[in-house]
Amino acid sequence: MAQQILKLPIFSRCSSSSSFFLSQSNIPKFPVTWMKAHTHSPFRSFAVLKSGAIQPKKKKRRLDEICLERFQQYSRTFIQSWILQGKVFVDGKVVNKAGTPVSDKAIVEIKAEVPKYVCRAGYKLEAAIEQLGVAVAGKVALDSGLSTGGFTDCLLQYGASFVYGVDVGYGQVADKIRRDERVSVIERTNLRYLSGLPQKVDLVTLDLSFISILLVMPAVVNVMKEEATLVTLVKPQFEARRSQVGGGGIVRDPLVHQEVLDRIIKGVENFGFHSKGWIESPLKGAEGNTEFLVCFTRTAEKNAD
Repeated sequence: MAQQILKLPIFSRCSSSSSFFLSQSNIPKFPVTWMKAHTHSPFRSFAVLKSGAIQPKKKKRRLDEICLERFQQYSRTFIQSWILQGKVFVDGKVVNKAGTPVSDKAIVEIKAEVPKYVCRAGYKLEAAIEQLGVAVAGKVALDSGLSTGGFTDCLLQYGASFVYGVDVGYGQVADKIRRDERVSVIERTNLRYLSGLPQKVDLVTLDLSFISILLVMPAVVNVMKEEATLVTLVKPQFEARRSQVGGGGIVRDPLVHQEVLDRIIKGVENFGFHSKGWIESPLKGAEGNTEFLVCFTRTAEKNAD
């Protein structure tokens, strides 16, 4: 695959959160304020000159911070990986340490293959869709544990008509996902306490951390149509007993993996679902844990029983 060079115009922050500076050397350095960008612009905002006193600005920041600001369509994971792989250039030279101080005036380039999804989670869901035969095209979905938006990106690329993205956090969603008119981002919201959505959904995907899947099932059932599909990522470190989790938060025992899977499958089926099957995730979790994806179906006939 041909490499694509990614470049953005250079904007630098000053000490005031409401003011910014243009960094090009041929432009006078007046304080500026953010304004809405035109819809065709690749940026969310652009700077407009405004009179006023000149304020001091920070001259250098971490390379990964600058990359995240300038290349908002990519996740922190991708940015840091590219830096380590030597694919990030500062003023034409390779810099492979994320914490390297870099001038706000520096030209930063990323010479790497553009990833298919905004983060690696997309590849996990893709494996489940392909191997477990999950129908996505034309479906309205809920993606909980939205984070950067890997699952949502995958759903959209497989033809989902609309996705409600729910996450307890804030500000993590990739710009590509946040700006997509087929996505409604619902942040600072715990799925466990979600009272409802504007419409019932055909498909729910879960990528949750620090909570058991079974605790959110009442809310999942509440937002689903009578006939719907659930695909959940099972993370043993958040489902196993504390005594079963080893050093570094890693669950290494295959017997514990199976015990967790059996308990989750049985627990979800108690809510009126039928297990369609499971696979081991093609990618491990961030800390190295083995993860699994399980697909469930829910039918009106099953719930009538």
